[in-house]
Amino acid sequence: MIVKKIGELLVETCLITPAQLQDALQAAGENKQLRIGSILVKKGYATEMDIAQTLSYQLNIPFVEIANSPVDPETMKLVNEKLALKHLVFPLYMDRKVLRLAMSDPLNLAAIDDVRFATGLEVQPSVATLSEITASINRFYHLNEPIEDLMGDLEKDRTVEVVQDEAPSMDISEQVRKSSAPPIIKMVNSIIIHGAENKASDIHFEPHEHDVKLRIRVDGIMREAMQFPKWVQGPVVSRIKIMGNMDIAERRVSQDGRIKVKLSNQALDLRVSTLPTQYGEKVVMRLLDPNAASLDLDSVGLTKDAAAKILDIAERPQGVVLVTGPTGSGKSSMLYAIIKHIKSPKINIVTIEDPIEYELKDVNQVAVNEKTGLTFAYTLRSVLRQDPDVIMVGEMRDTETAIIALQASLTGHLVFSTLHTNDAVASIVRLKNMGIPAYMLASSINGIIAQRLVRKICTECKTEYEPTEEELSRAGIRLENGKKLWRGQGCKHCGQTGYSGRSGVFEILVVTNKIRSLIAADASETDITAAALDAGMVTLQQDGLYKVMAGVTTLDELSRVIYLPKDDERLIGTCPNCMRGISVEAGPCPHCGHFISKECPSCNRAKQPGWVVCPYCTTHF
Repeated sequence: MIVKKIGELLVETCLITPAQLQDALQAAGENKQLRIGSILVKKGYATEMDIAQTLSYQLNIPFVEIANSPVDPETMKLVNEKLALKHLVFPLYMDRKVLRLAMSDPLNLAAIDDVRFATGLEVQPSVATLSEITASINRFYHLNEPIEDLMGDLEKDRTVEVVQDEAPSMDISEQVRKSSAPPIIKMVNSIIIHGAENKASDIHFEPHEHDVKLRIRVDGIMREAMQFPKWVQGPVVSRIKIMGNMDIAERRVSQDGRIKVKLSNQALDLRVSTLPTQYGEKVVMRLLDPNAASLDLDSVGLTKDAAAKILDIAERPQGVVLVTGPTGSGKSSMLYAIIKHIKSPKINIVTIEDPIEYELKDVNQVAVNEKTGLTFAYTLRSVLRQDPDVIMVGEMRDTETAIIALQASLTGHLVFSTLHTNDAVASIVRLKNMGIPAYMLASSINGIIAQRLVRKICTECKTEYEPTEEELSRAGIRLENGKKLWRGQGCKHCGQTGYSGRSGVFEILVVTNKIRSLIAADASETDITAAALDAGMVTLQQDGLYKVMAGVTTLDELSRVIYLPKDDERLIGTCPNCMRGISVEAGPCPHCGHFISKECPSCNRAKQPGWVVCPYCTTHF
């Protein structure tokens, strides 16, 4: 096969004219040291990009844009700056024993031999423009000063020690164990330390057109922490991928990784996820503190009555207990707290999770892996042959998993799991829509816990204030004359937000015999809700408003997390005549006409229209 010369290819693709090619060839004849491509660029007949891409096509060598490619700081140590400047080459990354090298002239065999001799690695060239190679050498080999400025007040004295779960490939293992960290590694360490010290649940490294933003999620709210120039994107992403044993060369598909680190005496698990976006790879690191699994039911914001209900349904020998709510509502933490409470040497507990968020002592934990066929349903079948007493299924994602879990409860197992629904009663409807028979639901479910997380008022800057009529009307409450609410003014302790930490808001449905009968009879959601309220269920709205009046959180925060229905939508109880839900307005039942009392059942003091919490005894009704 005859390989066409680069000048002919440029003419064929109409990038230059035949006359321009002849002019360049004449100049090349006069100066033997210059290549035809350099002459065409110098004369302005073609661009560096035109020459590089044509050269890539001619030699069947991949073209690379260094600005959009992973640059591994550890690999740069193998090719020093002097060697890179001598041959105008730039090391990109190392894959096993092969070094990927950006070159403007991939036919420069002397350069390839010198790099091979200096590194002891096989060299695979990629074509890049000369100007980009030169700029990259000047930029990446002199990172110290600009990065020190970029990190600003971020902690630089502390170190992040990467703890490997399993022995990775030798190349990556050597890279992460090197003690003298280059500036990019210091930057990544500082980012992790900054997130941990601010008690962030997630760290977001987000690429944009001209810069890269660092944002952290604290108490469920995103905060912008820093802004970096675009050129740090490649090195930082590569460093995080190395730490997470991910493929630094693959940028076209999303990847998942896991990092274990030690910050002084604090151990953290980081779940890493990358996602290709319009301007490069976005990286999200979820910070999981293993010590958080030591939380018990007394520390998640439960009232004594709510805690007693949860213990009642969780300590039964068999049945299903569901925890429901949106992503990030604390469902997993609730399940861990329950498991911690009931675990005993006398019972065998097995959990099926995706992924395992916290390690529980004396509990058998299994991580599902969909790629290998280890799904929730398959694993659950296997677990049932392991003689379990208690099973925790991370999520009922499909009908098959739900049916197996419910059947397991009918055969004498206690099963815990989660769903994504808005409230407790909606979980029953959701399972029915998944194809679960009504009789199976009625026989197996012990109870359902719906929950949300609200930010707590900062104790350092907590102060009383008098809410406006608009705030009270929006929440549907009235206050006794002179009574005030609480809010945070904002201080250094809470980052000027007025909030610090989070507390749960709960709705606990205990399935009574009457509710079982309604489920088995395919009763409507409204009828089941009415029966649950009649049995003493406290709704999410009621529990949230109680925490507002108790000074735990604010009306603004509660309305951000929970929809507070209007007066004509708000249910507070059940008509004693027709047993259907009634609104907060006193008077005749809209369904049967039976008169409803408007006195608080706990203190017998009259309530006003719009109240869902008695202002005198703060009892839910």
